[in-house]
Amino acid sequence: MVIWLVIGLAAFTGVRTWIFPAKQPAPVQQTDPQAEARKDDVPEAEAQQVAARFARSYMNWNSQAPDQRASELEADLAKGLDPKMGWDGSGVQLVAQTIPGTVTQAGGKRARVLVDVRVSTVTGSGKNQRTVSSWRGLEVPVAQGDGRVVVTGEPAIVGMPTAAKYRAPDGPEADAQMSAQTRDSVKDFLSSWASGTEDQAAAPGADIAPLGSGVQFDALDSWAVDAGSGDKRTGTATVRWKLGGAQLQQTYQITLTKVSASSASRWQVQAVTAKTA
Repeated sequence: MVIWLVIGLAAFTGVRTWIFPAKQPAPVQQTDPQAEARKDDVPEAEAQQVAARFARSYMNWNSQAPDQRASELEADLAKGLDPKMGWDGSGVQLVAQTIPGTVTQAGGKRARVLVDVRVSTVTGSGKNQRTVSSWRGLEVPVAQGDGRVVVTGEPAIVGMPTAAKYRAPDGPEADAQMSAQTRDSVKDFLSSWASGTEDQAAAPGADIAPLGSGVQFDALDSWAVDAGSGDKRTGTATVRWKLGGAQLQQTYQITLTKVSASSASRWQVQAVTAKTA
């Protein structure tokens, strides 16, 4: 009986499937379209580095030393391009700082890098001579060359971003009693911070970097602790410093912590940061 069942099963399924099992379909390879597209991108960090260095040399010129600018530009230019880069060889302009920004990928291992450049020029002469500084936007075309990123053509001066609107969210209510209770502690800390003895006035374990020399505490114009409870409280301080022959008013967010010893307790500064609007 068993033999006839086996023969019947073989006839139904086919002897071939017993000897040669059906092949399993190959697993489908998952592809990432974005990863494929990025293969044609210029490496962003290297593009920013090259563009910032090139922008500094490009916007720096001195008619008394024209060859220096050209030799610096050649280091990052694709071979065969004119290192004068459109400059007529006259005038003087100095670059104080370059800040690389957005990299716009153009495909085919090409891109444009936006660089902010701080330039200074001298105008007038004699008693009327003065130095004028300003920011310039510069777009630098780059490409992935033979083993590195190179500049592939003349940069273009472009506009700088304009101010944007922002409405800060409403802040928390102030705790008037707590503000009055802790004002002197905050004031003492700020004075110690300016004099370089902040460790004596801050809470135990606080990690507050010194302000450095040349900064003097002038006044605590306002201090308001946010409404709340607990052994950690946050408040806003408006402070006036003296530095560089001027007064500078700044706003800080200060975190206080309650420090207890024996039967006494007091509030001390745990952290100081810029105020988040």
